[in-house]
Amino acid sequence: MKSKRRGVRNGWILTSILCVVIVLVLLIGYKGLDWGTPTTPPTSTNAQTNNEADNKPSSTQEMLEFPSSDPDNGQVIIPLHTTLAQLNIDSGDEYVNTEIPPIPEMTFSLSQDMKNQVEATLVYRPDIGGGYLLLAPAGWQATAVVGANGSYGVTFQDPNHPEQNMNYSDTAWTCTGCAITAIGAYFPEKAEWADALGFTINNPLKFSEQHILGTAGAEARTVRYTLQADANGYQDEGAAYYDKGEWGYLFRSIGIHQAQTSPQQEVVETLMKFFTDNHGPLFIADPNAEKLD
Repeated sequence: MKSKRRGVRNGWILTSILCVVIVLVLLIGYKGLDWGTPTTPPTSTNAQTNNEADNKPSSTQEMLEFPSSDPDNGQVIIPLHTTLAQLNIDSGDEYVNTEIPPIPEMTFSLSQDMKNQVEATLVYRPDIGGGYLLLAPAGWQATAVVGANGSYGVTFQDPNHPEQNMNYSDTAWTCTGCAITAIGAYFPEKAEWADALGFTINNPLKFSEQHILGTAGAEARTVRYTLQADANGYQDEGAAYYDKGEWGYLFRSIGIHQAQTSPQQEVVETLMKFFTDNHGPLFIADPNAEKLD
């Protein structure tokens, strides 16, 4: 009887040992011998991802030519940077286009003095396959976003003086209330109109200078302004544009925040004129739009 019980007990022990060995074999076969290396997830091909490393567009064009404002000089060549806009929504669209859209020939003139003082940045939007181009102070670094409601923009920051920055924003026809409020703020003659629509301007902007660029058409909807300097000696200067369409109202603005002592007024005028000439940035179409239709 004891021999029989001993045999059963030895059988259970042997079975337990075999189970442990099987589990270890399976684990080793699954993970391999490098226990400290995690498995790498597959690379996403989702166009709406916020992972810049996965969807970073590639470009071989690193310089951009502009006609010179001085007819006796040749073209002005400045650096061209490409910045990927980060998206705040995920539509589940699996199409991704990382092909940089071709930039058309520039018609905006630059002075030779701007050659080392301004740079061009193409903000690439993977959600639409196109993008937009802006000029910024040389060396300032760009961060671009697209909001959940479709509005978008880009911020350029001075790496040597982070408190100095330039911001472009666009309501993209998505928030009529936001656009009406901004129109009433940057165009004081429209404040009563905004109030009548239910968007009261409670904190009017304090302009030191403000003027509309024209009396008709898009020029009548474009403003250049300078705000009063703050207590720290920093001043805001910029431009704004609005439009009305079947979707409601659109508002675009660009503004630079810098120290009053910054010797870059000619640079600022160049950046603002590029915006006002285009009534915003220079928009670049998706090169594959026709292929997808």
